[in-house]
Amino acid sequence: MYNYFALALASTIGIVFFDDNPSSVSIQEWILYAILIYAAVGFVRKFIEMAEREKL
Repeated sequence: MYNYFALALASTIGIVFFDDNPSSVSIQEWILYAILIYAAVGFVRKFIEMAEREKL
C-alpha cells in the first residue's frame, strides 16, 4: 500500500510543479493525473482485499 501512497504523493507534487499555466493542462499533467488515478484505484483495491481478509 505504501507504493500507491508514494505514487499518489509523487504525482501530486509533479502536477503542482508542472502547473505553470492554470488556464490549460499540459500533457505531463495528464500523465501524472492518470498515475494518480491508478494509485487511488490500486489503494482502494488493496484496502478492500485486506478488509475482506480480516473479516474471515
